[in-house]
Amino acid sequence: MLSIKAFESLLVSGMADRWSAVQERLHPALAELAERVRAAAEADLPRIWPLYEVSFKSQRYLNRGQGQRDPINDYWVAFDRAPRGAGVLVAVSGTERSVLVGIQLWRSRKDDLASLWGGARPVWQPIIERIGREGVARFAAQPSALSPQPSALWIDRYLAARGAGYLWAGFVYPWESLPEDLAGRLTADVLALLPLNEALMEQAEADDPASPAVLREARPGYGGEPPPIEMIAERVRARGFTISDLLLRSYHLALQTRPLVILPGISGTGKTRLTRLYADAAHGVAPGRDNPYYLVVSVQPDWHSARDLLGYYNALTGDYHASAFTRFLLRAAADPQQTYYICLDELNLARPEYYLAPILSAMETLEGTFDLGTPTAEAPLAGGGSIQSPMRLPGNVRITGTVNVDESTFALSDKLLDRANLIELTDVDLGAFRASYAGPVDDEVWAMIAAVQPIATDAGHPFGYRAIGEMLRFVEQARGTLTPRAALDLQIKQKVLPRLRGEDSPRLRRALAALLDLTLGVEQRAWGKAAAISAEQLAAAPYPESAAKLRRMLERLDQDGFTDFYA
Repeated sequence: MLSIKAFESLLVSGMADRWSAVQERLHPALAELAERVRAAAEADLPRIWPLYEVSFKSQRYLNRGQGQRDPINDYWVAFDRAPRGAGVLVAVSGTERSVLVGIQLWRSRKDDLASLWGGARPVWQPIIERIGREGVARFAAQPSALSPQPSALWIDRYLAARGAGYLWAGFVYPWESLPEDLAGRLTADVLALLPLNEALMEQAEADDPASPAVLREARPGYGGEPPPIEMIAERVRARGFTISDLLLRSYHLALQTRPLVILPGISGTGKTRLTRLYADAAHGVAPGRDNPYYLVVSVQPDWHSARDLLGYYNALTGDYHASAFTRFLLRAAADPQQTYYICLDELNLARPEYYLAPILSAMETLEGTFDLGTPTAEAPLAGGGSIQSPMRLPGNVRITGTVNVDESTFALSDKLLDRANLIELTDVDLGAFRASYAGPVDDEVWAMIAAVQPIATDAGHPFGYRAIGEMLRFVEQARGTLTPRAALDLQIKQKVLPRLRGEDSPRLRRALAALLDLTLGVEQRAWGKAAAISAEQLAAAPYPESAAKLRRMLERLDQDGFTDFYA
């Protein structure tokens, strides 16, 4: 419950200790208040409440720059909805030793507030005057000769102040003089402020042609609910995709929890395919049909800034050249009833914290906007249309980044990991893959693949479902040209052995020797050193091409302490 003991968790010393105390004592109290607000709003504001989302502060520390961090000094619960830029907050401040409930508004909604106040002043005057009489309005402004007199309403002073961007207006309850029914007072204040916030959002929708107000009436909520996981799993597996039930459920939940999910893992385990199949399953798109709610963006190694992802403003023509990513966001913003899915393929070929910086920041801010670098609030789009800046990251967009971890990629920073759920796809279920594989499978070929795969995995160079499928198709295609064994021999040489490389280590040496045992058909105690293997032994090997290459790779490892496929 709301109490001084809960509030004083913001006075606990130490960054980690304070966050733990807040989560243990203060968060449950605000969560209980949020539930009380929900029940009251469902009864008193049934038309607008289904549009609203509830969120809590997630920042664990204050970043002072240059690596300096301080404990948080406030904690809040917010009630807001798309297109955002304003919302109602209940905050507990350790600095002020007060509980605050008010409407928070950012610069992007100042013009909307001016339109609302100018066109419907009598409607909103009671709550505006009550805030001026009982509460407080906070905004930064430089006084000028043209500013209204101090006796004017605070809203007139704010709108007239050119330097004023951010606004907080509401009611303050000091800890030393809290009302007996604090939860009831806070709930009543939130319900008094929500209609003003809703009117601001309606004004923003009316002013934005890409987000007409009629959409607000079409469906409560924002982004829509996906089908049940059982239906999604059935549709995904019907497409012949191999994935464990736990991984699929984890991915499903992660997409509902955070707008960013990262899928690292070995090449060929189906990371990119999972993103498409899930989007198809969520929207009931049949195989082979285009999915208008899905976009795959191939990240390029030379991406160094946000313009590589978002597009750029051309100062010579005055047009904004939007990327496919940005145009997809515009489509999603204009269609909030549906969930849109983006796959950033090979996310870490470039540094994500560089080109994704505006998106990552938008995910953590109340208004959810990012700057496009245009000189005006609205700019024409090259090819037709217009775009607003700052632009809001639509709440109905889910972004998944696929990641390969090798020498060609960058490590993932804490900034990125803090904003994402990371789900690793590394396990290869051979039994499940064979059961779902539609083509014919030779038993001897499969037994050899099943023997080779764990050896390559133990060496740290595994191969996934894509490579296995291609090997099986190669063997099938070779009918009439090569025997299944000869075709598989070539595939082991062409698709497995090029992965094995590195300096001499027990791990690598053990893998090369085990593979040579399999392909030569003779255990190591019979052939001893690689250099001692004769041409006659290679000719008699069941997989002679692979055995010959493995012998050369082991010979180079013995001689140089390093080996690769090109030995």
